[in-house]
Amino acid sequence: MGKLDGKVALVTGASSGIGEATAVALAGEGAAVALAARRADRLSDLAERIESDGGKALPVEVDVTDHGKVEAMIGEIAGQLGGLHILVNNAGVMLLGPVDGGPIEEWRQMVNVNMLGLLYCTREAMPAMRDSGGGHIVNVSS
Repeated sequence: MGKLDGKVALVTGASSGIGEATAVALAGEGAAVALAARRADRLSDLAERIESDGGKALPVEVDVTDHGKVEAMIGEIAGQLGGLHILVNNAGVMLLGPVDGGPIEEWRQMVNVNMLGLLYCTREAMPAMRDSGGGHIVNVSS
């Protein structure tokens, strides 16, 4: 029996790196894990890996900068997995290059993912967490 049996976790940016490792760790502790990111093929592979290890995973392709899609994602997760207890805001981008000459549109994309995406996910997750009896929100910065 894992520490998180009966809990539902959502990990954004789950298709690689810290998000992927976090999703695997949460599933290993018994949580049903919703895997959210833009790369559907990577999410499907990760879900298969988690399920082959005895876990439960729901891959959800989403762009966290689209509030309507985030709202729909939270409803899908709560409906299919039975609630929401843990949100790991891990989706993020880091654009490398000089500030004096780098494309401003790239900055806008970074702000939209790293800030607005986090806020959209948090805003929409909170009611689902309250309905599930409470929860935890973890914001990742790397």
